[in-house]
Amino acid sequence: MNAEPGQGKDLDALVQALRVVIREQEENLREIDRLSEVSFRVWLGSVADRLATAAGISLARVHALLGDLASIAANAVAAGKQAYRNELHRARRIPRTPTG
Repeated sequence: MNAEPGQGKDLDALVQALRVVIREQEENLREIDRLSEVSFRVWLGSVADRLATAAGISLARVHALLGDLASIAANAVAAGKQAYRNELHRARRIPRTPTG
């Protein structure tokens, strides 16, 4: 091998610096994710406020309506996933027909 004495220390320092950079990147991504969620909630609150003003109803009622819509959407997604799983399971149980 063409390694010179002392290169191991440089490699260890490089590996340690890489670990630090990766750790910082993970922390930054978590912070971005948290800020994205906060930003979405602020935007959704703004939309709800504008809807309440435009429709002339209370903000609490708009929030309840948005909550109902979110619940309906979540249930629809869950039902779709379950239907897919059921059909996949059913398709796997069909016996193969002999060819020939």
